[in-house]
Amino acid sequence: METHLNNIYRPTQPLHERNVYLLPGSHCSSTHQSPINIDKNNAVPDSHLDAFVFKHFDDNHAIKYITNTGHSMKCVLVENLVEESGGGLGHDYTILQFHFHWGDTSDTSEGSEHTVDSKRYPMEMHIVSKRKDLTLDEALQAPDGLAMLGVFIEVKPGEVKLLTVVYILLENLTSYLSKIHNISTTVMVTYEISIDDLLGNVNRHDYYRYSGSLTTPLCNQAVVWTVFKEPVNVDLNLIKMFPKQTGYFNVYRPTQPLPVATGPVNLHSVLFDLSYVFCCWHASVSILYNLDL
Repeated sequence: METHLNNIYRPTQPLHERNVYLLPGSHCSSTHQSPINIDKNNAVPDSHLDAFVFKHFDDNHAIKYITNTGHSMKCVLVENLVEESGGGLGHDYTILQFHFHWGDTSDTSEGSEHTVDSKRYPMEMHIVSKRKDLTLDEALQAPDGLAMLGVFIEVKPGEVKLLTVVYILLENLTSYLSKIHNISTTVMVTYEISIDDLLGNVNRHDYYRYSGSLTTPLCNQAVVWTVFKEPVNVDLNLIKMFPKQTGYFNVYRPTQPLPVATGPVNLHSVLFDLSYVFCCWHASVSILYNLDL
């Protein structure tokens, strides 16, 4: 059955003395949840956050298939091919998939999960990876079992079509959306598209870092988050394709509160004791098991 749904919710109803129970195993009400609002004034320079090493991000056959998850679309990669390390991660990670979060079809739609100084971008891309030395089950239980790269997607005027090949490649990617209207529908990717292609000229040496969680249940607090400062610039019509073709609108989790600091606020406690406080690095200047993730 095709999905063309919008505002499919009933207003909240009174409890009438009923009890509310947490989903078994859920971490969604825990204290280190994602996404968050990144306050640039509170970002702390950390010289331990060095440059990333990306392996096979340029492989234009790495995307295996695209699937309709029931609330978004997910691009699954060839197993054990694309990898990342460095960037202060401490382990080697293998890329599992990437997916997108978006808003509605309006010209001013906002759909990113993370915000920066309370600014929400039109879209956000999440590149999901797992520690190579752990199984997926083990990774979900480790504080650094998963690593996420968050990339904001911004609307720029029509000249973007002429200035970069990102437009053409993302257009190729969105062309598959019309083939996965049904939930759990999968389509094999035949276009030659690499992750490097989709990221374009985004500065990957300039990013925010914090420890957080998955943004879908069970919200495991197992994620080392990297959020790049610089967005990918695309045409508005491409962004509108995601809600139009999938029938899914406003597919993002609201920002979650930061934990309260209980210890002394000094450089050491900020950088190491409070793992949720974000850090940033710039060049050599040293600074359900529903695994849709």
